[in-house]
Amino acid sequence: MKKFIFFRTDRLGDYILITNIICALKKKYPTSKIIVIASQYNYNFIKQNKLINKVILFNKNFNLIKKVKIFKEIIKDKYHVSFSIDGKSFSNLCSYFLNSDIKLGLLYKSYIFGIPFYKPNLLCRLTFNKYEIFTSKKFLKKPEHLPSKLINLGNSLGLNINYKDKYFFIPRPKNFKKIISENFHKKYVLIHLDEKWIDIKGIDTDFYINLIRFQKLIRYNIVITSFNNYHNYFKNLKKLLKKNSINKIKLVENSNLNVMERLINCSIYSISCHSGFLVQIAGCNKTKIIDIINKKDLIWYSCWKPLNTKHKFVFKSNYEQKFNIQKILNNIVKISKKF
Repeated sequence: MKKFIFFRTDRLGDYILITNIICALKKKYPTSKIIVIASQYNYNFIKQNKLINKVILFNKNFNLIKKVKIFKEIIKDKYHVSFSIDGKSFSNLCSYFLNSDIKLGLLYKSYIFGIPFYKPNLLCRLTFNKYEIFTSKKFLKKPEHLPSKLINLGNSLGLNINYKDKYFFIPRPKNFKKIISENFHKKYVLIHLDEKWIDIKGIDTDFYINLIRFQKLIRYNIVITSFNNYHNYFKNLKKLLKKNSINKIKLVENSNLNVMERLINCSIYSISCHSGFLVQIAGCNKTKIIDIINKKDLIWYSCWKPLNTKHKFVFKSNYEQKFNIQKILNNIVKISKKF
């Protein structure tokens, strides 16, 4: 039985980027065993994927004894292929000591006095049989499509993954049709709210009134999702929605990820301030998404755009000033008409 190990000790959206590779591996090697080294951000989600045989939680804040214990657990087995693709020192260290037939990696490039330097050190370049290079944010001059680089690594194993294929994902929840019929039977636009909204001008005081106006302009219902959101702008919005009983705007808090995935899938389009999870779920479902970002981050965020969905950027600031919430929503109305 062949064993494959993935190091994905980063965010949830980052893990979703490799689910098509995992799916392709299981198709080519049905009896294989797949192990994922996960972070506290994606551990519970990864455990739901029935294609994954084992998930090991790693947190950089663990004490040394626990880290050593995890290290020993990882390197005790024999693997066919290892994927060290999160750019973390612990992952690369494990990869160096792994007994693996093939070692694949993602190296991050920065510059010292104009000379390319591959993080974290030269040892990594000597560790991997094949690796892809991704330029660090500070030195990025043009978009480098990260999902394609990961697919390149997968295809080096003969997996034949198409660059525009739908990402593999967890099965839809059994009760979803009931949830939709009871709550979301009309066409809707989904807006996901998190901490990345707090720097928008006027978000604390003007969000509610502009959201009402936005809904009238787009003529669709709105579903607002959020998870553990305790910011003032969200508290204010929630209070006003409850007080005024706006039936065309529905708030869904702290839903499980299975339901969240289906809500994104069934939306006319989704809006977020570049929530990595939402962006990549749009890639899973080939659904439309509008990404609110700072203009200075355009090149960086372009590196994660799914190739199989309609994806548009809207700016919340340029290089000189922040834009208010009214202007941002107005721009979204204009862009949405081009879908």
